[in-house]
Amino acid sequence: MNIEINTTITFENILESKTRVTQHVGGTRSGKTYAILQYLIVEAIKSQQTITIVRKTIPSLKRTVIKDFIDILKSIGIWNEADYNVTDRIWSYGDSIIQFVSTDDAEKLRGIKSSILFLEECSEIDEESAFQLMIRTTGKIIMALNPTVSPYHWVRQMQDCERYVTTYKNNPYLEQAVVKAIEDLEHTNQKKWLIYGKGEYAPNDKAIYNFDIVEEYEAEFVAFGLDWGYSQDPTAVVAVYKNGDNLYLEEILYEKGLVLKDIADKLNRLDITKQEEIWCDSSEPRSIEELYRMGFNAKAVKKGPDSIKFGISVLQNHKIHIHKKSQNLINEMYSYQYATDKHGYVTDTPEGGLDHLLDAARYVAMMKLTQKATNKGKYVISIR
Repeated sequence: MNIEINTTITFENILESKTRVTQHVGGTRSGKTYAILQYLIVEAIKSQQTITIVRKTIPSLKRTVIKDFIDILKSIGIWNEADYNVTDRIWSYGDSIIQFVSTDDAEKLRGIKSSILFLEECSEIDEESAFQLMIRTTGKIIMALNPTVSPYHWVRQMQDCERYVTTYKNNPYLEQAVVKAIEDLEHTNQKKWLIYGKGEYAPNDKAIYNFDIVEEYEAEFVAFGLDWGYSQDPTAVVAVYKNGDNLYLEEILYEKGLVLKDIADKLNRLDITKQEEIWCDSSEPRSIEELYRMGFNAKAVKKGPDSIKFGISVLQNHKIHIHKKSQNLINEMYSYQYATDKHGYVTDTPEGGLDHLLDAARYVAMMKLTQKATNKGKYVISIR
């Protein structure tokens, strides 16, 4: 049986690549993921393969990659529900399998062996998880990402790989209405046009913080900061260290779906003592009290008028350094920016959203790094 598929240039790029690792950077609707899935299906049909497709979470896998994967199988007439194990997320074809995996469980990654590996939205995947998967892959490693990732991200630091950039112009199957909506960005939002229209990396000229990346440092511990999360946002914990005007921030925890016991268990593994303060978002006093009763020195941050701007100004008074393994913190630092008004002018108000670890760091700054906090416990008297 002959199968005919309509592909885009991404399919050809993978076939013609000379390196083991390829990165496919795409603007919106470039069709890169769809073409990569087509390539993987072809490889599974042609010869025995163990192919692993990875995203950070199971919901994102189901919502995007698995949906497209099944659509492709149906379009070429080889979809059979009996071939797909829904529980384990494994599709079988003859001696080949294609398995869908998330990086939620780091330990499971150490047992996964692949002949071909596909890391979808690889900028969301931490470097250690990617490393564990890559060293257990014997053949091609394919990585897909959008050009919104920080220049400090491990993906952009990779050597010995070919990088291909595609845009909506490389997808001949787009509806004209979609093409027009994308091209309108050239006249309405230059930055979005650069990223989503042209598929190019754009500098963040509205960034709130300046920072650099470090591997080692010597500094005195200040405190931990904790920002609560659950289903929509992650619970975020950051450690803050200080040496003179230098601040060193290290990501400790960044995870969704954690209840209080989960948070306590993870903090216990860090051997945090009762003397080490954990400054928490004051919006959940009950959680703070319970964490305190579990043996942690949890305290509620005191928020006053304009506390966000105040905390930002305290952090900006220091030279900020981020540990190189704190990938989510690096992403937040790079992306956190000032909002623009309706006329396009940059304001002094930060945009909310990707700021969970930054909020945690801000809590420490407000409670431990201000002049008032520094002088706490001191009493000065003038003698005539």
